[in-house]
Amino acid sequence: MKTVLIIAAATAAITTPAVASATAVNATEFNETIEHDDLDLSTQRGIARLDDRIRTEIRRACANGGRDSQSIRLERACRESAYASAQGAVRFAINQAHAERPRFASATTATNADTPGA
Repeated sequence: MKTVLIIAAATAAITTPAVASATAVNATEFNETIEHDDLDLSTQRGIARLDDRIRTEIRRACANGGRDSQSIRLERACRESAYASAQGAVRFAINQAHAERPRFASATTATNADTPGA
């Protein structure tokens, strides 16, 4: 099953009052798709790799090139907003991976004595 995560960030002006005077150049609005079919999200390593991919894409998408304090605040607000918006999709993908993971039977066999009413 192929699944993707979509990260969306609203304009930074909505998330931070200090941004109210921001120009359209500083506002950020995007949807990004993060492929994760090659990761096993039922393991901590897979989850960590996905988190790295998400953070990398968010840093790229939120970069505004400015080094003044307002630009830095805008980038930070954008990253925080985008990361928070992705968490629902991440939790869903992890839960789906756990649900699809094969369940292995225990090495012991059950007997009629082990199952009351059988």
